[in-house]
Amino acid sequence: MVMTIIVLSVLLIASLYVNINLYKKFDKLDEMTQESVDTLLENEKFLTELKNRVLSQQSYLRQLDRIGAFEADDETGYFFKEMKDIVNDIAVYFGEKPLDDKRSSILEQPKSDVVFQKDYIL
Repeated sequence: MVMTIIVLSVLLIASLYVNINLYKKFDKLDEMTQESVDTLLENEKFLTELKNRVLSQQSYLRQLDRIGAFEADDETGYFFKEMKDIVNDIAVYFGEKPLDDKRSSILEQPKSDVVFQKDYIL
């Protein structure tokens, strides 16, 4: 009888230890999950604001170079073309139409299968 009480007491104490340990781990996991959700919400807000800015800049670039004067100049043309490419790539990422319909974005171009080989001289 005494032996049964001792065994049951040890099992009860072990069970309490395991339950408390699991509760602490669950609580820590819950905090980490909440932080992750908060981070995702902040990222979503940032991406939405970035999308709005890119779309407004895309329309501004379209108005700015409606006759193609910036692209014709060598120095500003390079910078302007690169800015248009960047804005196009971001717009395509967000599912919008690029500035120039004839030009595809980097994201739409097929990836090349480049294989690098090293030549060793022995």
